[in-house]
Amino acid sequence: MIPLSQNPPSRFPERPIHDAGAPWWVAKVKPRQEKALAFDFVNRHIEYYLPMYTKVTRRRDNNKPRKSIICLFPGYISFCPAKGEERSVYTTNRIVNLVEVRNQTHFKKQLEQIYHTLELGIPLEPFDTSHLKPGELVEVVSGPMRGIQGTIQRIQSTHKLVLSVDILGKAAVNVDASCVKPL
Repeated sequence: MIPLSQNPPSRFPERPIHDAGAPWWVAKVKPRQEKALAFDFVNRHIEYYLPMYTKVTRRRDNNKPRKSIICLFPGYISFCPAKGEERSVYTTNRIVNLVEVRNQTHFKKQLEQIYHTLELGIPLEPFDTSHLKPGELVEVVSGPMRGIQGTIQRIQSTHKLVLSVDILGKAAVNVDASCVKPL
């Protein structure tokens, strides 16, 4: 049994995603219950995958870094219950709803990509572009264009923005959405 003071393993049991012993399901979890449910799954020997990343923030009082292990997809955990046992996980009292994964092959492929990326130590964090809107003035905060301000012309995908930058002579440039902040 793993002490509750530690983080649960992101993958239980430790094996490739495509070797899962049953079809994958997704549980919509009550707020801040993902890790506790993972511990419940370990104790019940239920296979799961809970991708997590390390978030570093600075303390306000002394500017020292604080590291937290955060779930990549807050509110969700993927798991493989034994046939006919899908609904038994409700007894944990941590689950709001269950989602049956219809396209298992596609889902496994996506989970494997996340799994391998994190296993290689490549930083992977969620990014939300819902706060960015066309016409909004933004500043590039990282990368080779750091410090340049522009207006969002359009959002091409969840990670790419097209900015109109006056300093470049009314040119439009593609920028990674994670590199900008609204002004």
